[in-house]
Amino acid sequence: MNIDVHFPNITSTLQIVGCHFSVKPQGWSFPNHHHYLFELLYCWSGSVTHMINGRKLDLHAGDWLLLQSGVRHQMQNISEETYSFFNLHFDIDDPKLRKLLSGSKYRHITKQDSEHSSLPLYMKEMELLLLRSLLPVNGQSAANGTLEAVPDGGRIELTSDNQMALQAYTLLIVREFIRFSSAGAAAVQQSSPSIPNEATQSEADTAHAIEEKLRSMIFASGSISDIAEELHLSRSQCSKIFTRVYGIPPRQYLSRLKLNKAKQLLVNSDMTIEEISSRLGFGSISHFSRQFRRWSGMPPTQFRPKPSISKESGEAEG
Repeated sequence: MNIDVHFPNITSTLQIVGCHFSVKPQGWSFPNHHHYLFELLYCWSGSVTHMINGRKLDLHAGDWLLLQSGVRHQMQNISEETYSFFNLHFDIDDPKLRKLLSGSKYRHITKQDSEHSSLPLYMKEMELLLLRSLLPVNGQSAANGTLEAVPDGGRIELTSDNQMALQAYTLLIVREFIRFSSAGAAAVQQSSPSIPNEATQSEADTAHAIEEKLRSMIFASGSISDIAEELHLSRSQCSKIFTRVYGIPPRQYLSRLKLNKAKQLLVNSDMTIEEISSRLGFGSISHFSRQFRRWSGMPPTQFRPKPSISKESGEAEG
């Protein structure tokens, strides 16, 4: 028996900013605002009243809320208890996921409903992850093993493996939100990715050689014709073989490589947009900006995380 199961290529990028845990006193409020990313909120204890585009929504302990980017909302703790919550802002460039997440302005999942899903398990794992990464303050840490026992000023520093875990749990939580939407679930079931025609071993080896050369072109000039000539192929043969194995044309694959690298540099480096443009081989910053907008749907200045208000006020809010 000789079985090959082909899974779709995955090249999407997940961006996470403003991830934090907070405890707020009675009477705390945050004014009407919006974010350019998706916002995920989990009510740890107490309750809070949201006004979302003029509509009132009460969030209680164990409830979840996912807000679409651009949705204006404000919050106020009008209960007699402290309000503690986990908050995370994220963005993902996969078009199918973005479409599913953008089906409604917000999605509220109650504690009762969430217990029929894996959300409580993922939140518990997220809590353990944050606790393991918490830096003690004045020699103190979370005495009873919960984030609510963390001293004021607690800071979290994630190692590389814990950063990967945070991304993984974020995607799993997003998946649960999508599953709660019957329309979203139907859309997922109906989307059957195309499976490339079976390639010979020789074609697979050639496609992998093309892929290596495409990666070398992220920061260097070059063309598909140059690669084809180097491998003694015609340009059409080069494109046909690569597409059969990888599922997309080599030019599109290179564009994705450059897009992912551009996003990494925008989020994780202090390089200016002009420097990033030059590093990626673009002739001008305007050409890079146009291409980035074409790839991602937004200009690079909008994709780059904005300076957090917390750096000035000492706290990060929803």
